[in-house]
Amino acid sequence: MLLLFLLLLLSYLPLANANERCIKLLPYVYEATVEVLGVDYPYWYNAGLLETESNCKWVKSLDGFGSIGYAQITKSQWDRVLRPIYPYWDRQNSKQYFYATAFVIKKSIENTCRLWIGYQVYNGGRLVVKECKIANSCRWEECRKQCRRQNVCVYITASGCSQYRNACDINYSYSVKVYRNGQKYRAGEDKIPYW
Repeated sequence: MLLLFLLLLLSYLPLANANERCIKLLPYVYEATVEVLGVDYPYWYNAGLLETESNCKWVKSLDGFGSIGYAQITKSQWDRVLRPIYPYWDRQNSKQYFYATAFVIKKSIENTCRLWIGYQVYNGGRLVVKECKIANSCRWEECRKQCRRQNVCVYITASGCSQYRNACDINYSYSVKVYRNGQKYRAGEDKIPYW
């Protein structure tokens, strides 16, 4: 009996560090992930993405490009694609938002050899795919060595840019953050390799 209790307790340990707001969103993340990406897709990384992007809060335009919601989907980029499929995708209390998020993730992971690459595509475009092609590898470390991006402004004031960061550092740290955050919501084995 004690062994059963300990096993049960261990199965809930990842959620002990989880964000309460994210836990409340898990049923919607799970449902949309299964429907759009399939039952074998590790939905916990999509929860990790929501925590990485917005700390699981409904927010508008953290990035200045009109991004909205938990996953910070860029409306100007995705609205014409998403609206015919999910007409209410941009509404705060719509389940369609989670389906739209899973759809964008599906498009991001197309033609990638590992999930980490797809999440970096989601964050910063397809340059990471080119870098991995040059590296002839799917390994994060090897692809990172091929990154030759410039500094980008990350903080603008009235007098101009006051803080720059390297775009390689930003994009390559993103997949690590999604992975770490996703571990808090893990509910099984990765049937699709992340790394």
